[in-house]
Amino acid sequence: MYRPNIKIGLAVLGAGTLLVPVLQGTAGAAPSAAPTSRATVAGAVPSWASPERVAGAPDASQKVSIRVALQLQAPAAAEQLVAQLSDPTSANYGKYLSPTAFNDRFAPTATAVSRVENFLSAAGIDVSGVSAGNRWVSATGTVAALDKAFGTTLKTFTVDGKKLRAPATSVTVPSAIAADVSTVTGLSDKLSMRQPMSHQVAADAVTDASPSATRPPLSSCSSYWGQHTQTVPQAYGSTTFNTYICGYQPAQLRQAYGTSALVSHGTDGQGVSVAIIDAYASPTMLADANAYAATFGEPAFNDGQYTETTFQPFDMQSDCGGESGWNGEEALDVEALHGMAPGASIHYIGAQNCDTGIDDALNYVVQQHTADIVSNSYGNRGEQVPADEVALEHSIFVQAAAEGIGMYFSSGDSGDEVANGLTAQPDYPASDSMVTAVGGTSLLLDENAKRVAEVGWETSLDFISYAGTEAAYTSPLPGRFYFGAGGGTSTLFDQPAYQRGTVPDSLARANGKTAKRVAPDISAVGDPYTGFYYGRTVNGKFGIGAIGGTSLSCPLIAGIQAVASQHRPFAIGFANPLLYSLSGNAFADVVPQPSLHYASTSGGYLGTFEAGDTQATRIGYDNITGRGTPNGVVFVKSESAR
Repeated sequence: MYRPNIKIGLAVLGAGTLLVPVLQGTAGAAPSAAPTSRATVAGAVPSWASPERVAGAPDASQKVSIRVALQLQAPAAAEQLVAQLSDPTSANYGKYLSPTAFNDRFAPTATAVSRVENFLSAAGIDVSGVSAGNRWVSATGTVAALDKAFGTTLKTFTVDGKKLRAPATSVTVPSAIAADVSTVTGLSDKLSMRQPMSHQVAADAVTDASPSATRPPLSSCSSYWGQHTQTVPQAYGSTTFNTYICGYQPAQLRQAYGTSALVSHGTDGQGVSVAIIDAYASPTMLADANAYAATFGEPAFNDGQYTETTFQPFDMQSDCGGESGWNGEEALDVEALHGMAPGASIHYIGAQNCDTGIDDALNYVVQQHTADIVSNSYGNRGEQVPADEVALEHSIFVQAAAEGIGMYFSSGDSGDEVANGLTAQPDYPASDSMVTAVGGTSLLLDENAKRVAEVGWETSLDFISYAGTEAAYTSPLPGRFYFGAGGGTSTLFDQPAYQRGTVPDSLARANGKTAKRVAPDISAVGDPYTGFYYGRTVNGKFGIGAIGGTSLSCPLIAGIQAVASQHRPFAIGFANPLLYSLSGNAFADVVPQPSLHYASTSGGYLGTFEAGDTQATRIGYDNITGRGTPNGVVFVKSESAR
């Protein structure tokens, strides 16, 4: 079991589809209560666990840790209540529940927990704990014991070159506890882990150690659009193109999104609590944030304004990509959010790992009501997520919304995943109907921080070879898709009521006759080529770098929401019903523009904004930027007035 390490008051230095058990039995017959009667647990067998992929079986004595997630009481009623609490036109708008009140009405009961514990213990499976709110029972058992207890056979499967464990047949439980069990996680390995949604600009490709063609002199990245240029082979009728943006400072982004005057006059998020969830925790985060603030003339954190809760000991570093990458994500999240809302209180939640540790962190936030706004800059590859995991997380998001906690998620950095060989789809959890998905843009500012252009973040790069007698592009223009904001039509969630009438039918029904949830909902700058300066300590030395991704977009929006929350009588909570109720002038609509291009500083490639993926911006709602970006004071006042 993890141990939360809590540090308080650090010094200045439509509802989604729920997956529920389905009883097996003779058609038309009432379910039997006999001990031999079993019920199938939906979502416990991943789609990739097909017979042709079987590669063997794990050792029968191998121990496996699982979680038996328990069903909320009256889950449909909980979602109906959330719809009322989040709807600005409802008489119950903003009458949120406390964690205790939610759990009294909807949490699994102690009796249900006991039934599940008794079932596991009787099967020879060791119970190690029960999560807060009775959301799941944690346990460990051998493969043999798990096979017998859940009426299945665990096998190993070859999937994408990996050997993964999963049930080969349906997972079942005794009918006597079927109504208690939502799903069982841990029987299957994960095809992919959650990852941070942050990226840096591409390095030039080395095409020849001794090039024949002459490279142009090295140029510089630009502090504003058009400051510096670079020469490349002719393209689009020109050989000279602006270099990309080095990185923006917080003051530039406040100016760009129209909140500078608000923040300078004290509407800066004071009194609003915001949580940031990532895996692990940087030991120098507070010092780094304050050094970063000093570098750019921003206010440092006041005593107690930044706090942390970490779940240690940290583990699974190899599976999760290591602490270093997540620490960089943390620095981006904290500094971007503080830059947009310098008066807000930030509570950083450092999960034990990027797997079940994230679920622990999410559940901690809702059981403790740690904050009213939660920024989550991580996600999965598309919606290729085990159904058991989706069911578990969705139920946490329902509780968050009932408490008036807004969950914000980065929409992803791989476009609609077509470039990764998948069918067009958004990333989960951003596609969940109970969270606010934040998409990304490419933002071009002039030297006065005025918007020159803002387009959907979809980037193509065409690398240049200097191996021949003349420099030449290595692919037909505009090159290949490199990265871009996630978005698209969900395969998991039906269209929520708040999107009806705003999301075009062509997007909502892209997968068939049934209208589905489409992501994202709102957006902000994310493109690393128009990215953000951030500061962090690496190997004992503090430095400033530049970064982007929807990992940037998400905390920027969370910060603007903190500013908009300051003068409200109650928290915004789950924001989507409000966001979709606002008039169009509350947003800056991100619409198609003539192609814009930029060069790398060394002339190694030519980049094109909003090109290469199957997504596209359009007038009104689109699947890259949602409704658009916040329109400054109009957006803030529109939300504050509700």
